[in-house]
Amino acid sequence: MKEQSFNLLSYLNSFLDNQSPVLNAQQLEELLSTIEKEVHSMHDFLTALVNTWLWKSWQIQPNPYQLKILAIGLEIDRIASDHIAPAYHSKKHMMDVCLMLSYLLMQEEGAQKDVSNNSLWMTSPTEKWQLLLAAAAHDLGHPGLMNSTPYEIEQQSLDLLAALFKSTGADPVLAKEILESIEPWILATDHAQYSALLERVSQFELRHVDCLAMLLVEADLASSVLPVRGKLLTDRLSDEWAKPYPEKSIALRNQVGYLSFLNSLKFISPHSSHAGISTILNHSLSQLRTQLS
Repeated sequence: MKEQSFNLLSYLNSFLDNQSPVLNAQQLEELLSTIEKEVHSMHDFLTALVNTWLWKSWQIQPNPYQLKILAIGLEIDRIASDHIAPAYHSKKHMMDVCLMLSYLLMQEEGAQKDVSNNSLWMTSPTEKWQLLLAAAAHDLGHPGLMNSTPYEIEQQSLDLLAALFKSTGADPVLAKEILESIEPWILATDHAQYSALLERVSQFELRHVDCLAMLLVEADLASSVLPVRGKLLTDRLSDEWAKPYPEKSIALRNQVGYLSFLNSLKFISPHSSHAGISTILNHSLSQLRTQLS
């Protein structure tokens, strides 16, 4: 009997169903590990993702973002075929981030009911598509290194994205508008800037741009708090740093180093609160502390 092929679109639809209850850690682990095992093309992944019922429900007319998102997928695949991918900052990570962003945005209706006076956290359909584009591109061409100056690698990704827009014939006015919109969100994924962003979004006078940046940052970090996948991803980052930063690599692989990293994280958006990401983080921290005691 012929083995049935994996249906990515159907699989994504089964998880990104905004009528479904919030997923638990085990379900999220299964989702991310299955995608990693079954999907090897960023373009194929993004093609299925933008055609899910969830993203179709957020469709805008006209939509200048969808084709650009798919072009980013092709570029990620091209770069991966030409270079050895970093152990952590690979297309696997980019799929995680796009999927977790979709999952967080899926919580918006519930989050809006949970918390009053949170309108600055809410996103328009256009902003959702811009955030997905930013998630797909935020580590474009990542060299597997750390920043030597603030925002260095994030700016390089933005520069590569600008070059991609130009080479694919994007309207220069629209390309400029897109880059200006997503630049502060992508720059915010520089982890050295994380505590400063946390402080800004914890203040009484919120800025919408910081809220959207935090949604992207939380999507960037969410899979790292899962009890099994989080440790796997941390080991991959340790492998990525092994040659250029051996001391940091050893510290990160050590459970105490991983505990320190998890302790530094907070998920404060209404979206992640409704999704239970903070609860998952607390459970992972509890398990790790028990192992170390």
